[in-house]
This record gives sequence, structure tokens and C-alpha cells, in this order.
Amino acid sequence: MSDTVALSLPVRSDLLVLARITAATMAARADFDIEEIEDLRLAVDELCLSVVGGARSGTVRLEFTLDDATIAITCELDRRGEPDDGYVPAEPDDLSIRLIEALVDEHHRDAGTGGGRAWLSKRRSRVEH
Repeated sequence: MSDTVALSLPVRSDLLVLARITAATMAARADFDIEEIEDLRLAVDELCLSVVGGARSGTVRLEFTLDDATIAITCELDRRGEPDDGYVPAEPDDLSIRLIEALVDEHHRDAGTGGGRAWLSKRRSRVEH
């Protein structure tokens, strides 16, 4: 059985804390240990920042799916209907990519129309049999 939570937030750095809280809460419910939860919180921060980049407007859409011992998180920037302010999605820097790679099991980023989309997944290290 899987649980899915979706968040839709205006692009504002002070609201991205909600993404971290949601990831931590879902991971805690799945018995991730405290270190894994902190890794996930950092990874979600980097994921969101890599997608939002320098955007000053739009909507950040996140989906958190918990399935047994794995949490998957998708982040997308939606800029449809936003004024053309010259925004161009930026590629994440090498440090951001290396950080995400160190914190999660899988991740991917692709460009979408009007914004970017990225996802990551992390498995709980201890699995009950």
C-alpha cells in the first residue's frame, strides 16, 4: 500500500520549509532513522532549489509517495500564465548534484515547458522481514 501527499506552493523560499516538513513526516511514519530523515530534508531542499532556480513567480508542485520502505518525491515548477520576465531554467551546479547523489538512492531532472521537473527516491536502510 502506498500513501501520496501533494503540495502546491507559490514560489517563495519561506514556504519551501513545508516541503521539508512533509518529507520528514512521511519518512518518520515509515520508520526511517533520524539520520535518513535529515538526509532526506537536505535532499528535498536541493531538489526544490534546483527546480525553482531564479524564478520569482509560479507554482511549485510537489508529490510525495511512500511505498513500503521507499519515499519518492517529485518537484515541478509551473509557470503557465506567468508574465514573461525572461526566466530561463538554470542547470543545477555540480555541488548541488553531488549533494543530492550523496543523500538519496536515485534522482533525475528534466526540463519541461515553462519550468523544470525533478524527482528523487530514498529507501529506508533497515528493512523488516
